[in-house]
Amino acid sequence: KNSIETHDVNPAYTSQYCPICGQHFEERYGSHHELTKCKKCGEMNANIAAAKNILSRLTDEEITLYTPYKRVKEILVSRIKEA
Repeated sequence: KNSIETHDVNPAYTSQYCPICGQHFEERYGSHHELTKCKKCGEMNANIAAAKNILSRLTDEEITLYTPYKRVKEILVSRIKEA
C-alpha cells in the first residue's frame, strides 16, 4: 500500500498574512474572494498564499500546533514590526 505522510500545523491566520513579507493583507476580492492584495508585494491568489504559510509553519519554532489563536496573531504582528 502507498501511504502519504502528513503533518498537522496551526492554521491560524494563514490566509490573512503575506507569505513573502509577512504583512497583513489589505483586502480580498474576486467573485469568490480568491484574490488578495499585499501593499508591499501586490496581488496574489489567496489559496496559494495560505498554502505557502501552512508550509512555513512546519519549521516555525514559535508558532506550534498548540499555540493559542491570540498568541499567533501577537507573534505575526511582532514580526511585522521587527522587519
